[in-house]
Amino acid sequence: MKFLNELLGFAVLTGPLWLILILLPVCIWIAVKIANRFKPGITRIAGGIGIFLLLFALPFGDEIAGRVYFNYLCATEAGVKVYQTVELPAEYWETDGKPKFYDEKNGNYYLAKDYPTELKIEKEYSVLHIDRLVTLLRDQNKEKIFAERTSYMYWGGWMRQNLSPHNTAISCGNDLERYGNFIRQVFKPINSR
Repeated sequence: MKFLNELLGFAVLTGPLWLILILLPVCIWIAVKIANRFKPGITRIAGGIGIFLLLFALPFGDEIAGRVYFNYLCATEAGVKVYQTVELPAEYWETDGKPKFYDEKNGNYYLAKDYPTELKIEKEYSVLHIDRLVTLLRDQNKEKIFAERTSYMYWGGWMRQNLSPHNTAISCGNDLERYGNFIRQVFKPINSR
């Protein structure tokens, strides 16, 4: 029974590798069959290599395009936009300047009653499996937006989503350190001019 469990674990972890090993000879075979229709010489060789590369890269195309576009979005659109800072009295601050209303260890934010945050998840890049997350910091009446933080999550291509036993997204701009910077950019002590 232990051997069977180890064998199944090995099969699950190496699933995409087996697909590649099966895909490789199939692509070579198809490329040779199609390339044989070209005139002998450099045209046949170049055509065969081109057909092979196209067929072999086809299943991974959405992974490559998604990763490139995800990196582009992270570099150009992810980040914090502060529209207006909020000045708070000294009772909200430690003597060393750290905010009392934000716990940096676990990301707890204690001013949510007066300055609520709202998270919007937009799936506008659903073809490439990229989610856009926008955190808005508003006033109590939700009329005024003080700041927004944009981050992205990439879930991988169709192969990773369907063949991985536990698919998790990679993200940019969505960690606790950046959330802390977001909070520190919006809230300032009254005497910080």
